[in-house]
Amino acid sequence: MDWKEVLRRRLATPNTRPNKKKSEQELKDEEMDLFTKYYSEWKGGRKNTNEFYKTIPRFYYRLPAEDEVLLQKLREESRAVFLQRKSRELLDNEELQAIFHSKSLC
Repeated sequence: MDWKEVLRRRLATPNTRPNKKKSEQELKDEEMDLFTKYYSEWKGGRKNTNEFYKTIPRFYYRLPAEDEVLLQKLREESRAVFLQRKSRELLDNEELQAIFHSKSLC
């Protein structure tokens, strides 16, 4: 079913409950239900022909919003741990000097 046809039918049918107004939450719920229904139909029509796409790992994660405090803290902490781990992998000055002097003796 084409989305144009759905829209035409929706506009052509009279409103069954003209006196009873829906709350905003009911409207959002109905909109979400319709969206998921039509999205799943659309996505179902376009099945992945290649199974390889299911094994590709996710490489991008969106940045947490300002109101997601816990996710921001988690991101900060994981970044700090990552940077600490990388800094431990670096050579310190004494190790660099030892390498430099051993290379100059050869």
